[in-house]
Amino acid sequence: MNIDERIKKELEIENQQLDEILAHDSGLFGMLGNAFKGSLKRWVILINIIVLIVTAVMVWAGYHFFVATNLDDRVFWGVTLIVLAMMQISLKEWLFSEMRRNSMLREIKRLELAIEQLKQ
Repeated sequence: MNIDERIKKELEIENQQLDEILAHDSGLFGMLGNAFKGSLKRWVILINIIVLIVTAVMVWAGYHFFVATNLDDRVFWGVTLIVLAMMQISLKEWLFSEMRRNSMLREIKRLELAIEQLKQ
């Protein structure tokens, strides 16, 4: 067996292992569900409630922006809409970083268990 065949065989084995890992991945909704089970679940619930409130106010501000008749009202509602959109982006970014943190912790624990099994 020459080096090219060995490399090809190793890559195929690695590809199969990655396929198995990706098949067990829970996806976005699973990660979101795990965020509600993590150590910061109260914060996740609070942030989700705030996101819903910000979304409702953002829709309301958007409506007022489009029905405003004078320039001052349009500027006010437009700036309000932009600020609310930035708030929503920031809050959702925090939620996604929490989901990534939980996923990373789970993978670290898996690696710790695998290392422990190798020691035995």
